[in-house]
Formats: sequence, C-alpha cells, structure tokens
Amino acid sequence: MVDVKRLMAIDYGERRIGIALSDEEQTISFPYRTIDTRKQPDVMKEIAVLVRDQNVGIIIIGNPTNVEGGDSEKSKVIRNFISKLQNHISIPIKLWDESYTTQAALKVLVQSNRRWKKNRNKVDQIAASLLLKDYLEHH
Repeated sequence: MVDVKRLMAIDYGERRIGIALSDEEQTISFPYRTIDTRKQPDVMKEIAVLVRDQNVGIIIIGNPTNVEGGDSEKSKVIRNFISKLQNHISIPIKLWDESYTTQAALKVLVQSNRRWKKNRNKVDQIAASLLLKDYLEHH
C-alpha cells in the first residue's frame, strides 16, 4: 500500500500564519486553520505537530515577489522562517509565488457576505488555500 501524503500551504505573517491542506489525492485545497503567533508561543512545534498529525509530505510557503518577479523585501523574512522551520521538520519545503493571494482572499470573504475585519483570521487560511490551489493547478 502506498503512503499518500497531503500537501500543506503556509501563508506566513508575523501576527498570523494561515494553514491550508490538500486532500490525500493532492487535487483539492481547503483552508485549515490560522495560528495566532501572539497566542501560540512555539509556532514551529505547532506546525511540526500538524505535519505529523495530518500526514503532510511537502510544505508550500508563499513568497511574495516584486513586480519584476524577483524576491520582495518580505522574501528575506520568509527565508528566515523556513530556515527555522527546517530545524523542526524533515520534509521538503517549497517556495511558491503568493502575490495577491491576501487580496484575493479578502475578495472571497466579501463575496461570501462576511465581514472581513470580524473574520481576519479566516483571510490567512483562505490565502493559504488559494496559494495551494495555484500550486496544485501547476503540478
């Protein structure tokens, strides 16, 4: 029997980290949860537990690019986060362009008649889900 792994997408922010997962067939993405970094002191451990419990095989992390398609100012912060995360997990981590996923997630909330300020934590997990959806469509 083949051990099928899920994919996890992370929309990294200093206050909130959005998490999305794929199904086991790696065809559908769905918002999973948001980690509030102010309330969760050990984010790396929390992600490592999710990786184990959800049977994740690859993590996709959003990397916002600049208008030329190169690294943005936030890219350095993202790479530092990845470096720390690699000390807690042993699965591959891939960067994927996340340009405009947060704006798209806000649009999804507005179109679903939700008040985005009341549902700010949902924005991050929706952004992660859109990131993962884009990744799945290209692989």
